Amino acid sequence: MSAVKLSSAASAAAPTTTISSEPAPLTRVSGKQWKAARKPTNRSMMAKSLSKSYENRIRQARDLKAVKHTEAELKEEKRVEKEEHRNRILERKKKYEEKLRQERYQAEMSARKRMRVKRKELKARAHAKH
Repeated sequence: MSAVKLSSAASAAAPTTTISSEPAPLTRVSGKQWKAARKPTNRSMMAKSLSKSYENRIRQARDLKAVKHTEAELKEEKRVEKEEHRNRILERKKKYEEKLRQERYQAEMSARKRMRVKRKELKARAHAKH
């Protein structure tokens, strides 16, 4: 009985450390349940199944650049078409306003001309009476 007490007392006095056979996780774990596990930033630490080769990354970047270039061209085309449409509308409006202005001017000038002709006729009649 005393041996059992001694062993329990020895275990209480000296802490025992157990070494687990599980490997350390590849990701950093904060210990806080609401925080997500972080992925390693160093590519050599990343799992082979997740990592991409340099050629693949370069090809992907090149493809993305080509897509962005095409998108920019399409946007520019659309902008130019919109501007041309706007300019056509403005030109049409200017032509219409110019036409109205000319019609008003012609109407005013024809009225003045009629008045001049009328005065001439009156003068001619006045001279014809004498």
